[in-house]
Amino acid sequence: MVADLNIQLLIFVFFFTMGGVIHFILRKKSNEPKSDERKQKVAGKAAQNTIVVIMGMLAVIGWGDILDLLKLETLAVVSLVFFILMISMFGFFKYYNSKET
Repeated sequence: MVADLNIQLLIFVFFFTMGGVIHFILRKKSNEPKSDERKQKVAGKAAQNTIVVIMGMLAVIGWGDILDLLKLETLAVVSLVFFILMISMFGFFKYYNSKET
C-alpha cells in the first residue's frame, strides 16, 4: 500500500516536472506585453470550455461508478482530472489564440 502511494507520488512529480520543462521550452520571448485584452478574452473562453470538459469527465466517471462500469480510487480521479484540466486548457487556449488572429 505504501509502495503504491510512493510510486504514484513519483509519477505525479515526474509529470509535473515534465510539464514545467515543456512550458519553459515552449515559452516565447517577445516584446509583446504579457497580458492584453485579447489574451484575457482568449483565456476566458478557454477556461469556460475547460470547465465544461471537466464537468463532462466527472459525469462519465460518476455514472461509470454508479453503473459499476469502472472503479477508480480518489488519487486516480484527481490525477486524471488534473491531467485533463491542463491538456484541455492548453488546447483550448492554443485553438482560440489561433482563431482570434
